[in-house]
Amino acid sequence: MKLFALLLSLLAFCTAATAAEGSSLREGWQEVDGLHIFYREAGNPTDPTVVFLHGNPLSSIMYAKVMENIAAHQRVHVIAMDYPSFGYSDAPSRDAYRYTFDHLAQTVADFLKARGIERYGLYMQDYGVPVGFRLISTHPEAVTAIIVQNGVIHLDGFPSAQDPNGELRRHWVRRNPAIDQRRINYIKSMTYPQAVGWEDEDHAGLDASLQMVAAAQRPGVAEARSDLWFDYGTNVGRYPQWQATLRKLKVPVLVLWGKRDQFFTTPGAKAYLRDAPQAEVHVLDSTHFATLDAPDEVAHLVGGFLASHRLVLGRTEP
Repeated sequence: MKLFALLLSLLAFCTAATAAEGSSLREGWQEVDGLHIFYREAGNPTDPTVVFLHGNPLSSIMYAKVMENIAAHQRVHVIAMDYPSFGYSDAPSRDAYRYTFDHLAQTVADFLKARGIERYGLYMQDYGVPVGFRLISTHPEAVTAIIVQNGVIHLDGFPSAQDPNGELRRHWVRRNPAIDQRRINYIKSMTYPQAVGWEDEDHAGLDASLQMVAAAQRPGVAEARSDLWFDYGTNVGRYPQWQATLRKLKVPVLVLWGKRDQFFTTPGAKAYLRDAPQAEVHVLDSTHFATLDAPDEVAHLVGGFLASHRLVLGRTEP
Protein backbone atom coordinates (compact mmCIF):
# COMPACT_ATOMS: atom_id res chain seq x y z
CA MET A 1 0.00 0.00 0.00
CA LYS A 2 2.84 2.38 0.83
CA LEU A 3 4.48 1.64 -2.53
CA PHE A 4 1.17 2.22 -4.31
CA ALA A 5 0.68 5.53 -2.49
CA LEU A 6 4.22 6.52 -3.41
CA LEU A 7 3.56 5.68 -7.07
CA LEU A 8 0.36 7.73 -7.02
CA SER A 9 2.21 10.67 -5.52
CA LEU A 10 4.93 10.36 -8.13
CA LEU A 11 2.34 10.18 -10.92
CA ALA A 12 0.57 13.27 -9.57
CA PHE A 13 3.87 15.12 -9.40
CA CYS A 14 4.80 14.18 -12.98
CA THR A 15 1.33 15.15 -14.25
CA ALA A 16 1.52 18.52 -12.53
CA ALA A 17 5.03 19.09 -13.85
CA THR A 18 3.95 18.23 -17.38
CA ALA A 19 0.96 20.58 -17.15
CA ALA A 20 3.11 23.37 -15.79
CA GLU A 21 5.65 22.86 -18.57
CA GLY A 22 2.92 22.83 -21.19
CA SER A 23 1.43 26.08 -19.87
CA SER A 24 4.67 28.00 -20.41
CA LEU A 25 4.59 30.20 -23.47
CA ARG A 26 6.73 29.23 -26.41
CA GLU A 27 7.76 31.99 -28.78
CA GLY A 28 9.08 32.02 -32.32
CA TRP A 29 8.74 33.21 -35.90
CA GLN A 30 6.81 31.42 -38.63
CA GLU A 31 7.64 32.18 -42.25
CA VAL A 32 4.44 33.18 -44.03
CA ASP A 33 4.42 34.42 -47.62
CA GLY A 34 8.01 35.58 -47.31
CA LEU A 35 7.44 37.35 -43.97
CA HIS A 36 8.62 36.40 -40.49
CA ILE A 37 5.49 36.34 -38.35
CA PHE A 38 6.04 36.27 -34.60
CA TYR A 39 3.82 34.09 -32.42
CA ARG A 40 3.30 32.90 -28.87
CA GLU A 41 1.69 29.58 -27.99
CA ALA A 42 1.16 27.19 -25.10
CA GLY A 43 -0.29 23.75 -24.69
CA ASN A 44 -0.25 20.70 -26.93
CA PRO A 45 -1.04 21.49 -30.60
CA THR A 46 -2.98 18.21 -30.83
CA ASP A 47 -5.51 19.54 -28.29
CA PRO A 48 -8.38 21.88 -29.25
CA THR A 49 -7.04 25.26 -30.30
CA VAL A 50 -8.03 28.82 -29.43
CA VAL A 51 -6.57 31.48 -31.73
CA PHE A 52 -6.13 34.95 -30.21
CA LEU A 53 -6.31 37.89 -32.63
CA HIS A 54 -4.97 41.13 -31.20
CA GLY A 55 -6.12 44.71 -31.64
CA ASN A 56 -4.55 48.05 -32.44
CA PRO A 57 -1.97 49.27 -31.51
CA LEU A 58 -0.74 46.32 -29.45
CA SER A 59 0.22 42.76 -30.40
CA SER A 60 0.13 39.21 -29.04
CA ILE A 61 1.77 40.51 -25.86
CA MET A 62 -1.70 41.60 -24.75
CA TYR A 63 -2.68 37.91 -24.37
CA ALA A 64 0.45 36.45 -22.76
CA LYS A 65 -0.82 36.25 -19.16
CA VAL A 66 -4.29 35.05 -20.16
CA MET A 67 -2.91 32.35 -22.45
CA GLU A 68 -0.57 31.01 -19.77
CA ASN A 69 -3.37 30.95 -17.20
CA ILE A 70 -5.76 29.09 -19.49
CA ALA A 71 -3.13 26.56 -20.61
CA ALA A 72 -2.22 25.88 -16.98
CA HIS A 73 -5.78 24.83 -16.11
CA GLN A 74 -7.23 23.43 -19.34
CA ARG A 75 -6.28 20.82 -21.90
CA VAL A 76 -6.17 23.35 -24.69
CA HIS A 77 -3.75 24.76 -27.25
CA VAL A 78 -3.59 28.56 -27.34
CA ILE A 79 -1.78 30.61 -29.99
CA ALA A 80 -1.49 34.29 -30.93
CA MET A 81 0.43 35.98 -33.73
CA ASP A 82 1.56 39.54 -34.42
CA TYR A 83 0.21 41.03 -37.65
CA PRO A 84 2.75 42.51 -40.10
CA SER A 85 4.18 45.78 -38.66
CA PHE A 86 2.86 44.92 -35.18
CA GLY A 87 4.88 43.53 -32.28
CA TYR A 88 7.90 41.50 -33.36
CA SER A 89 6.65 40.58 -36.83
CA ASP A 90 8.30 41.97 -39.95
CA ALA A 91 7.20 45.43 -41.06
CA PRO A 92 7.29 45.30 -44.87
CA SER A 93 7.01 48.54 -46.80
CA ARG A 94 3.69 49.70 -48.21
CA ASP A 95 5.01 48.86 -51.66
CA ALA A 96 5.73 45.27 -50.64
CA TYR A 97 2.61 44.61 -48.53
CA ARG A 98 -0.94 45.92 -48.91
CA TYR A 99 -2.07 47.14 -45.49
CA THR A 100 -5.74 46.21 -45.75
CA PHE A 101 -7.93 44.04 -43.56
CA ASP A 102 -8.45 41.61 -46.41
CA HIS A 103 -4.69 41.14 -46.65
CA LEU A 104 -4.25 40.84 -42.87
CA ALA A 105 -6.92 38.14 -42.80
CA GLN A 106 -5.20 36.28 -45.63
CA THR A 107 -1.89 36.46 -43.76
CA VAL A 108 -3.56 35.07 -40.64
CA ALA A 109 -5.17 32.27 -42.69
CA ASP A 110 -1.82 31.42 -44.25
CA PHE A 111 -0.20 31.46 -40.80
CA LEU A 112 -2.78 29.01 -39.45
CA LYS A 113 -2.26 26.76 -42.47
CA ALA A 114 1.50 26.83 -41.95
CA ARG A 115 0.99 25.82 -38.31
CA GLY A 116 -1.38 22.99 -39.28
CA ILE A 117 -4.39 24.55 -37.53
CA GLU A 118 -7.67 23.65 -39.25
CA ARG A 119 -10.30 24.00 -36.47
CA TYR A 120 -10.22 26.58 -33.74
CA GLY A 121 -12.06 28.88 -31.41
CA LEU A 122 -11.47 32.59 -31.99
CA TYR A 123 -10.72 35.22 -29.35
CA MET A 124 -10.94 38.63 -31.07
CA GLN A 125 -10.31 42.14 -29.77
CA ASP A 126 -10.46 45.50 -31.59
CA TYR A 127 -8.82 45.03 -35.04
CA GLY A 128 -8.96 41.29 -34.37
CA VAL A 129 -12.74 41.33 -34.84
CA PRO A 130 -12.79 42.38 -38.53
CA VAL A 131 -9.84 40.09 -39.18
CA GLY A 132 -11.57 37.19 -37.45
CA PHE A 133 -14.96 37.71 -39.07
CA ARG A 134 -13.31 37.51 -42.46
CA LEU A 135 -11.99 34.08 -41.44
CA ILE A 136 -15.42 33.09 -40.12
CA SER A 137 -17.16 34.20 -43.32
CA THR A 138 -14.71 32.27 -45.49
CA HIS A 139 -14.60 29.05 -43.45
CA PRO A 140 -17.45 28.98 -40.90
CA GLU A 141 -17.02 25.20 -40.54
CA ALA A 142 -13.55 25.75 -39.04
CA VAL A 143 -14.81 27.79 -36.08
CA THR A 144 -15.74 26.01 -32.84
CA ALA A 145 -16.44 29.06 -30.67
CA ILE A 146 -16.42 32.86 -30.80
CA ILE A 147 -15.06 35.10 -28.06
CA VAL A 148 -15.23 38.87 -28.53
CA GLN A 149 -13.67 41.49 -26.29
CA ASN A 150 -14.05 45.22 -26.98
CA GLY A 151 -14.50 44.89 -30.73
CA VAL A 152 -17.54 45.61 -32.85
CA ILE A 153 -19.63 44.40 -35.76
CA HIS A 154 -22.44 46.84 -34.86
CA LEU A 155 -22.43 50.63 -34.88
CA ASP A 156 -24.07 50.53 -31.43
CA GLY A 157 -20.67 50.35 -29.76
CA PHE A 158 -18.85 52.69 -32.14
CA PRO A 159 -20.01 56.25 -31.35
CA SER A 160 -17.41 58.04 -33.47
CA ALA A 161 -18.60 56.17 -36.60
CA GLN A 162 -22.35 56.49 -36.12
CA ASP A 163 -22.78 59.76 -38.01
CA PRO A 164 -22.69 59.08 -41.78
CA ASN A 165 -21.54 62.67 -42.27
CA GLY A 166 -19.02 62.60 -39.45
CA GLU A 167 -15.28 62.96 -39.92
CA LEU A 168 -14.53 59.23 -39.82
CA ARG A 169 -17.20 58.12 -42.25
CA ARG A 170 -16.27 60.89 -44.70
CA HIS A 171 -12.59 59.88 -44.41
CA TRP A 172 -13.43 56.29 -45.27
CA VAL A 173 -15.26 57.45 -48.40
CA ARG A 174 -12.70 60.01 -49.51
CA ARG A 175 -9.34 59.81 -47.79
CA ASN A 176 -8.43 62.93 -45.83
CA PRO A 177 -4.65 63.57 -45.77
CA ALA A 178 -5.06 65.74 -42.67
CA ILE A 179 -6.37 62.77 -40.69
CA ASP A 180 -3.49 60.63 -41.93
CA GLN A 181 -0.97 63.25 -40.85
CA ARG A 182 -2.61 63.67 -37.46
CA ARG A 183 -2.35 59.95 -36.80
CA ILE A 184 1.26 59.85 -38.04
CA ASN A 185 2.22 62.79 -35.83
CA TYR A 186 0.62 61.11 -32.83
CA ILE A 187 2.52 57.87 -33.37
CA LYS A 188 5.81 59.71 -33.76
CA SER A 189 5.14 61.73 -30.60
CA MET A 190 4.62 58.68 -28.38
CA THR A 191 7.26 58.30 -25.69
CA TYR A 192 8.56 55.28 -23.84
CA PRO A 193 7.21 54.67 -20.33
CA GLN A 194 8.94 56.86 -17.78
CA ALA A 195 8.49 58.03 -14.21
CA VAL A 196 7.53 61.61 -15.09
CA GLY A 197 5.12 62.90 -17.72
CA TRP A 198 3.77 59.53 -18.86
CA GLU A 199 0.30 58.09 -18.25
CA ASP A 200 -1.06 54.61 -18.83
CA GLU A 201 -4.74 55.46 -19.28
CA ASP A 202 -5.75 52.02 -20.60
CA HIS A 203 -3.62 50.12 -18.10
CA ALA A 204 -1.68 48.30 -20.79
CA GLY A 205 1.37 48.16 -18.53
CA LEU A 206 5.00 49.08 -19.01
CA ASP A 207 6.18 46.16 -21.13
CA ALA A 208 3.29 46.23 -23.59
CA SER A 209 3.51 50.02 -23.88
CA LEU A 210 7.25 49.93 -24.53
CA GLN A 211 6.86 47.30 -27.25
CA MET A 212 3.94 49.18 -28.77
CA VAL A 213 5.95 52.38 -29.16
CA ALA A 214 9.05 50.62 -30.46
CA ALA A 215 7.05 48.68 -33.07
CA ALA A 216 4.96 51.65 -34.22
CA GLN A 217 7.94 53.96 -34.64
CA ARG A 218 9.84 51.70 -37.03
CA PRO A 219 10.45 53.33 -40.42
CA GLY A 220 7.29 53.46 -42.52
CA VAL A 221 5.01 51.85 -39.93
CA ALA A 222 3.05 55.00 -39.06
CA GLU A 223 2.20 55.46 -42.73
CA ALA A 224 1.28 51.77 -43.09
CA ARG A 225 -1.03 52.02 -40.07
CA SER A 226 -2.73 55.01 -41.72
CA ASP A 227 -3.42 52.84 -44.77
CA LEU A 228 -4.99 50.25 -42.49
CA TRP A 229 -7.12 52.82 -40.69
CA PHE A 230 -8.37 54.19 -44.02
CA ASP A 231 -9.33 50.63 -44.97
CA TYR A 232 -11.35 50.26 -41.75
CA GLY A 233 -14.31 51.69 -43.66
CA THR A 234 -14.58 48.37 -45.50
CA ASN A 235 -15.36 46.75 -42.15
CA VAL A 236 -18.31 49.02 -41.42
CA GLY A 237 -19.73 48.16 -44.82
CA ARG A 238 -19.58 44.47 -43.94
CA TYR A 239 -21.26 44.72 -40.55
CA PRO A 240 -24.67 43.54 -41.87
CA GLN A 241 -23.03 40.57 -43.60
CA TRP A 242 -21.14 39.58 -40.44
CA GLN A 243 -24.27 39.94 -38.34
CA ALA A 244 -26.07 37.57 -40.71
CA THR A 245 -23.16 35.13 -40.55
CA LEU A 246 -23.28 35.17 -36.75
CA ARG A 247 -27.02 34.48 -36.79
CA LYS A 248 -26.43 31.37 -38.91
CA LEU A 249 -23.66 29.97 -36.74
CA LYS A 250 -24.72 27.71 -33.91
CA VAL A 251 -21.54 27.92 -31.88
CA PRO A 252 -20.96 29.11 -28.30
CA VAL A 253 -20.36 32.86 -28.05
CA LEU A 254 -18.74 34.76 -25.20
CA VAL A 255 -18.61 38.57 -25.09
CA LEU A 256 -16.32 40.35 -22.63
CA TRP A 257 -16.21 44.13 -22.39
CA GLY A 258 -14.13 46.60 -20.42
CA LYS A 259 -16.71 49.26 -19.60
CA ARG A 260 -14.11 52.02 -19.28
CA ASP A 261 -13.38 51.81 -23.01
CA GLN A 262 -14.36 55.19 -24.47
CA PHE A 263 -13.79 54.18 -28.10
CA PHE A 264 -15.76 50.92 -28.29
CA THR A 265 -18.56 51.39 -25.76
CA THR A 266 -20.68 48.86 -23.86
CA PRO A 267 -23.75 49.03 -26.18
CA GLY A 268 -21.52 47.15 -28.61
CA ALA A 269 -21.37 44.23 -26.19
CA LYS A 270 -25.12 43.95 -25.80
CA ALA A 271 -25.67 44.28 -29.55
CA TYR A 272 -24.19 40.81 -30.06
CA LEU A 273 -27.26 39.34 -28.33
CA ARG A 274 -29.41 40.36 -31.30
CA ASP A 275 -27.51 37.98 -33.56
CA ALA A 276 -26.37 35.42 -30.98
CA PRO A 277 -29.02 35.16 -28.25
CA GLN A 278 -27.08 32.23 -26.83
CA ALA A 279 -24.13 34.50 -26.05
CA GLU A 280 -22.78 35.00 -22.55
CA VAL A 281 -22.08 38.70 -21.99
CA HIS A 282 -19.88 40.02 -19.18
CA VAL A 283 -19.22 43.73 -18.71
CA LEU A 284 -16.03 44.17 -16.69
CA ASP A 285 -14.81 47.09 -14.62
CA SER A 286 -11.83 47.37 -16.92
CA THR A 287 -10.41 49.14 -19.96
CA HIS A 288 -10.01 48.60 -23.70
CA PHE A 289 -7.13 46.25 -22.85
CA ALA A 290 -8.88 44.08 -20.28
CA THR A 291 -6.52 41.14 -20.88
CA LEU A 292 -3.71 43.31 -19.52
CA ASP A 293 -5.69 45.26 -16.93
CA ALA A 294 -7.59 42.25 -15.51
CA PRO A 295 -5.91 39.09 -16.89
CA ASP A 296 -6.99 36.79 -14.05
CA GLU A 297 -10.65 37.75 -14.39
CA VAL A 298 -10.57 37.35 -18.16
CA ALA A 299 -8.80 33.98 -17.94
CA HIS A 300 -11.32 32.77 -15.35
CA LEU A 301 -14.27 33.70 -17.57
CA VAL A 302 -12.72 32.25 -20.73
CA GLY A 303 -11.65 29.06 -18.95
CA GLY A 304 -15.13 28.58 -17.52
CA PHE A 305 -16.68 29.19 -20.93
CA LEU A 306 -14.43 26.62 -22.61
CA ALA A 307 -15.07 24.03 -19.90
CA SER A 308 -18.85 24.56 -19.81
CA HIS A 309 -19.08 23.95 -23.53
CA ARG A 310 -16.62 21.05 -23.41
CA LEU A 311 -14.43 22.84 -25.94
CA VAL A 312 -11.36 21.65 -24.08
CA LEU A 313 -12.36 18.13 -25.06
CA GLY A 314 -12.85 19.04 -28.68
CA ARG A 315 -16.63 19.10 -28.49
CA THR A 316 -18.79 22.16 -29.11
CA GLU A 317 -22.24 21.24 -27.90
CA PRO A 318 -23.52 23.01 -24.71
